[in-house]
Amino acid sequence: MKPTLDQRNDFLARSPIPSVALQHNDYVTVVGGQHAPDSSSVVSVESVGKDPVYLVELESGKDQFVEQNCLEFVAHD
Repeated sequence: MKPTLDQRNDFLARSPIPSVALQHNDYVTVVGGQHAPDSSSVVSVESVGKDPVYLVELESGKDQFVEQNCLEFVAHD
């Protein structure tokens, strides 16, 4: 399910959103899927629900959509 405008604003403000474990600009490692084991930064949340989907910027500079279960938190920016 697409996030509401309020949820998008909360994400950018780093306010908690149910089921969304990561925050804007968090540094993460991709641990599953075709981009593992790339490191990346979280840009936005694109889907909320059981397994949220994030837009992440890989260290290569490319943007990719990655499910929360394929990301491992490293550090807050």
